[in-house]
Amino acid sequence: MAALRDLAPRLIVTGGGGYNPWSVGRCWTAIWGLLSGQPLPETLPPAAQAVLQGLHWHGGQRPLPDPALLTTLVDAPREGPVRPVIRDRIKVLATR
Repeated sequence: MAALRDLAPRLIVTGGGGYNPWSVGRCWTAIWGLLSGQPLPETLPPAAQAVLQGLHWHGGQRPLPDPALLTTLVDAPREGPVRPVIRDRIKVLATR
């Protein structure tokens, strides 16, 4: 998100559907924190952990998430450059 934010003159941030609630909650919280300049904590405060721990989802009969997903917002980094095709699409959108 940070790499794309720095490339785009403006952003429209939208979500989809069909995702498990732990991923959605963590992702949107981290995105809005990043966009608003808030630091992302290494460990969530107890009240935020309680929200994630209180979620239930029966979609696809999947098991509960890894415990780290209930206490943090940030996953281990997957470093790498923004792909050229993404950079090219941003350039096209920026000219509209």
